[in-house]
Amino acid sequence: MPGPIGRQSITLLEAPLVAGDYNTQVRDWDNAAALTISGCTVDYTSNSRTRQAGDQTTTRAQLYMPPRAVTVTTDMRVQWDGRTWEVDGVPSHAEGAGLLSGQVVALLEVKGG
Repeated sequence: MPGPIGRQSITLLEAPLVAGDYNTQVRDWDNAAALTISGCTVDYTSNSRTRQAGDQTTTRAQLYMPPRAVTVTTDMRVQWDGRTWEVDGVPSHAEGAGLLSGQVVALLEVKGG
């Protein structure tokens, strides 16, 4: 069961591209722009723990954006519940479900390992 439906806030992080090693471009997460968005619904969907060479915990959550909010892309991160989440896969397009629907974004956090 999701938390307070439509009453949660998240912070979107978008990092600029900078020159990396070997003529590549990488995201500069230390200088990311932050944008707070309210009216969201976020809920944990699963977690798992792997105990092999190192202890690793994988946690997944689902983010439901409010209608007409900023579009989340794969190049962003999301801060919610005291954690920083990666965008897992390609977020859905809200227009597919109608004008009053918001974007749905899968979130992933991997710790340890």
